[in-house]
Amino acid sequence: MLFPLSLLVFTIYPFTNVWAVVVSRNLTLTVPSSPPAGKQIVDGNYQSYSIEFSYMLDYAGNLSNPNTFSSKLLQNLKDISGAYPIVRAGGTTQNRAVWVQNQTVALIQKFGSNPDQPSSLSIGPLWLESFKTFPKGIQYIFGLSFYDGDYGLQQTLLEAIPAVKELGSSLYAFEIGNEVDGWPGGSRRPANYTVQSYVDQWLMFAKAIGNATNTQGQPLFQAAAFEAPRHLGDTSLWNAESILRDGIAKTGLVKTISDHDYMGSNCPARTQIATLEANLLNHTHMTSIAYYHDYLGNYSVSQGTKYVLGETNSISCQGQLNVSDVFGAALWAVDYVLYMSSLNVSRLYFHAGTPYRYSAWQPIAIGDSPAHVKALYYSNLFTATAFAAGNKQVSVLVNETFFTAYAVYDAGVGREEEKRKGGGDKRLTGLVLVNLQLWNSTMDANKRPYTSVKLPKGCEGGKVRRLTSPGAETGDGMTFAGRSVALNGEYVGKEAVESIGGSEIKIAASEAILVSF
Repeated sequence: MLFPLSLLVFTIYPFTNVWAVVVSRNLTLTVPSSPPAGKQIVDGNYQSYSIEFSYMLDYAGNLSNPNTFSSKLLQNLKDISGAYPIVRAGGTTQNRAVWVQNQTVALIQKFGSNPDQPSSLSIGPLWLESFKTFPKGIQYIFGLSFYDGDYGLQQTLLEAIPAVKELGSSLYAFEIGNEVDGWPGGSRRPANYTVQSYVDQWLMFAKAIGNATNTQGQPLFQAAAFEAPRHLGDTSLWNAESILRDGIAKTGLVKTISDHDYMGSNCPARTQIATLEANLLNHTHMTSIAYYHDYLGNYSVSQGTKYVLGETNSISCQGQLNVSDVFGAALWAVDYVLYMSSLNVSRLYFHAGTPYRYSAWQPIAIGDSPAHVKALYYSNLFTATAFAAGNKQVSVLVNETFFTAYAVYDAGVGREEEKRKGGGDKRLTGLVLVNLQLWNSTMDANKRPYTSVKLPKGCEGGKVRRLTSPGAETGDGMTFAGRSVALNGEYVGKEAVESIGGSEIKIAASEAILVSF
């Protein structure tokens, strides 16, 4: 654990005295002694990462020049939660990659009109060094290309065979193709390419990989990786339910099924510009999107397959400036992770790329901007603390548009099936409060409104860690438990942990609180 008792520093809220504040609302919290039966159990690395395939070299470096900044940030999370995040290397650029066996450099890439991503790239044997530099114990999802026909299969095998050899036990899964649902009628697949066509071709590729790598029959694949589902109930639709009905998991090769999602769009074809208040600091908007994953997660689990969000973040097409890279995005991420963990969504992979606005950190210098953490990383520290040691179950306590609360429980001992049904010795380990009311740093800090939350009996002595900032619209001044993260990945400042003396706790607008027991 990152927070042994010897390090506890009992302080008040660093920006103002929390007992002499403007209380705009009083709320009484009811907390059951155990979660409802059937809740999934989440790991300490529930919140994991997806790194754009072409930027893996930036994030990880190579054996002669490893990216120690990225490694330190991953180590921070492991020190807190007890588990390293799983790292997916994938995304749009995995579809564009071509393996060149005699290429003498790791990566050759060309950029077109989009400065965020290369329009073409080739990789060679040295590329795999980037999967050996992160701390030992990290596992990877390796994104493979999915070109059509015999050429496509041979290219996929050229990528998969050395990956199995070089990654060894650190290979968590392969992912064949990214967002294939958008391909029919384009340059990659004909218009009559259906969900069943995909399942048949995917199984052919997966079996060929197994035969070529001596991993036959192993559940070594994360299937689907489809774009955000927005329609349900029709088996011709591209989603987890359809591919399961079409038999993708019957051969035992599927480890997990993945969909992607975002809270809004920054893509050229967008019809509405995303804002903090409408798209991120709005729990109702988030749950309207989560509805589809609730359904698909439940269906997948009923078929014996885990369901994940294999690529997700705030605003699609690499995030939006002053929305995805400010503190409000960190608050959204806490709410999002806690809510999704209460459903049958077994893991979230937050997407990142070197110049992307929504990345948890920028891995290398870009011009005058050094490598540094961004808003999302502070939320990652928060949720890693909430899920420390894993074996957690989450229950929603308050489900309002601008205020949410969650209870986090240790699932106890016993078999997972028994714990899901309500057995085992469960206990409350934490409460999470998220105040999504918009507060900007330009406003009068003395007038920042607080909500006073009355906690149930038995919460006295809980330890409080705040995720806070001068305002939701700024990327400056963010802290978790009173500390920030320096340019070398180390913490700055002493840890600020409050002790609940009575039965009430106050939380400011645009702030999140973790109460640990």
